[in-house]
Parts: sequence; structure tokens; C-alpha cells
Amino acid sequence: MAIDLRKRIVDLSKKAAFAANKHGIEGQRAQVVLVLDISASMNALYKTGVVQRVIERILGLAVTFDDDGQIDLLLFGTNAYRLPPVTLDEIEGYVERVILAQYKIREATHYAPPLRLIRDQYPQPQPAPVFVIFLTDGGNADKPASADMMRELSVHPVFVQFVGIGKEDFPFLHKLDELPGQVIDNAGFMHVNDIDAIKDAELYDRLLNEFPQWLEAARGQGIL
Repeated sequence: MAIDLRKRIVDLSKKAAFAANKHGIEGQRAQVVLVLDISASMNALYKTGVVQRVIERILGLAVTFDDDGQIDLLLFGTNAYRLPPVTLDEIEGYVERVILAQYKIREATHYAPPLRLIRDQYPQPQPAPVFVIFLTDGGNADKPASADMMRELSVHPVFVQFVGIGKEDFPFLHKLDELPGQVIDNAGFMHVNDIDAIKDAELYDRLLNEFPQWLEAARGQGIL
């Protein structure tokens, strides 16, 4: 990997650690999972490097949180797909080599399939909580199934931080952030018009905003 990219990710990890300290979770271990939308409307974000830069920034968070310093990565559209982990050794050109070379960015938008994969991949117990960053630019076509999956995941050691990008209002993601019928609230939501424009410190601060409250609730319920 290019030395300047490695240095950038190390610098990002310091910013992520600062945000964790700010939220009172310094030293917290977590498995970091990134879930990426491959619906047709996302195509330009893949082709222009926006998604590659997002993955690099999330790797900075993974280096801070994760014992193995890697991101587990899922794609979703009509279906869901598990990809090779993202590591410092594999990050350079990951989108071009692994995603665009093998997947078409033109599917529909269904949230339940990747949530189902997460349920199956991270059953109880887990060595560390699972911190999922779920990035999408639009509404989904499977709202009841997605809500049911979030209720099911509320007894798992899994927190899902939804990130809506673009000009949509994302009413359903707001609903998932306040979903009734859960054992504990296991979701957060943040909206970003232009994810490239948000500064690293603000990105990490907002991503971690609701995670500490979930950790406390999950421990209280014996989920962690």
C-alpha cells in the first residue's frame, strides 16, 4: 500500500480514537461492519471515488476499535453479498478491484437481506459488540421485513448506525431509529447531504453518537 495512504489511515484512526474518548468509550473493542448500497442511484458515488474514500475513513475507525483492524464488508441491493474483509493491506483500490470488477451498481433497494446476513454472521455470544455502519442513498422496498429484522436483531450484540446520504428525507430510517417492539433500541440514524464534505472529526463524532447508550443498555439486558 502507498505510504501516504497508510499514513492517512493512521491519522484517521487518531481522530476516531479522539471521538471515542469524547463519547466516553475509550478502549472499547468492537467488530466494525460496513454495509454499502449498490442500487442504481449509487453508481456515480462508486465511479467517482466517493465510496472508496468512505471505506478508507471507516477503516480508520476499525483500526481504533477492532482487534484485527479490519472491516467486514457487505453489499446490498435486491440481495446481499458478503465481500472479503477490508484491511490496511487490501484497502488501496478496493472499490475498483473487488466491487466494480464483480458487481453491477444497479439493483433495487432492500434492507432486510443484509440485516439477515448480519443476524446469521454474528449470533450470541460474540467476543466484542458488532458496530454496523449501514450506508444508503434512498428508501427501501421491503419496509415490514426490515423492521422485523431490526426487532430480531435487538437481542443480538449488534448496533446499526444508519447513514442516509443525499437529499432524501429518509422517513423510514427515522422510524427505525425509534422502532417500537424492540428489547433495546439498537439503531442510530444520521443524514449527510455530501459525505465527502463532512470533516473527519464530525463524521466520527456523529457515527458514535448513540453507540455508548446502546452499549450501556445491552450490558443491562445481558446482551453483552
